[in-house]
Amino acid sequence: MSSTLKELAVALSQKQEHFVNHLTEESPILDNMRFEPSTHGLWNAYEEVSKINGAEFVDINQPLPEMEVDSNLKKIDLSILGGEIFLPEDKASVIGVSEYFGKKVPMLLKHAGQTAEKKIIYDNFIPYAVQNGKAVSAGASANCYSMVAVRFIDGEVTGLYSAKNIGKHGILDSTPINGGTLYKNANGLLGYGVRLKGYIGMQLANPDAVSAIVNIASENVPTADQIDNMLVDAKATPASTFIFCHPKVLSMLHKYKGNVLQTTAGDWDVNRSFMAWNGIRFITSYNFANGTESAVSLA
Repeated sequence: MSSTLKELAVALSQKQEHFVNHLTEESPILDNMRFEPSTHGLWNAYEEVSKINGAEFVDINQPLPEMEVDSNLKKIDLSILGGEIFLPEDKASVIGVSEYFGKKVPMLLKHAGQTAEKKIIYDNFIPYAVQNGKAVSAGASANCYSMVAVRFIDGEVTGLYSAKNIGKHGILDSTPINGGTLYKNANGLLGYGVRLKGYIGMQLANPDAVSAIVNIASENVPTADQIDNMLVDAKATPASTFIFCHPKVLSMLHKYKGNVLQTTAGDWDVNRSFMAWNGIRFITSYNFANGTESAVSLA
């Protein structure tokens, strides 16, 4: 079953819940995504459907047609999310080891969440929409923004985590280096260290579930038709689809307020989601570039 990172963390331990709260604090897309266990630990095998011949109507006493589903078996590797933090011996004697790591780890987790979210946006969602012909341009040639519509589907469009790893260490494994005793780092300094490490990934296996509008700017705002078509391209449904964008992009769309852009009380249940386009909720994130994207060339 799919779960959010917070749901997984709550099921594991109070410590993991604490980690994930920091990880997703400024990463609302990551916070609202659902994740599934990978099939083989550090990688996931999945089928991408290429053709379906389904049921048909036939006359009484006539043979039923043959049904088939053609698919391609594919594999995706998970990525490592983590790093090491080092505390020099002299600083440790003044601040204290546990006090130091207690203050630094939350900041590092927050940054790790932002890094992961940027990767999901710019290495996964937008390129996938472009390569499948599900992206259109708003017309800007420089200093651009983007917005994406993503319909999450179990087994197809979903985050991934290593079930083998999570069972032993949780979503993020926090381990003292050298057993928590003094060691020399790469620069020859004595001190103490902690390693944070987790395995997560993103699976995109349905080209009809991710679409985008690129090359947006204040003078090149998407038209209502472009946004409607973006949602059609993703086969958007209110239950499973989000529109992701930078807060400034949502501000640009305020001219449509009162028509198809609505504010509803229910949207407050989702982080930074306070408006919807014909029922499809927005989630804004500062992990989109603030008007510094290069123009995307579309075929």
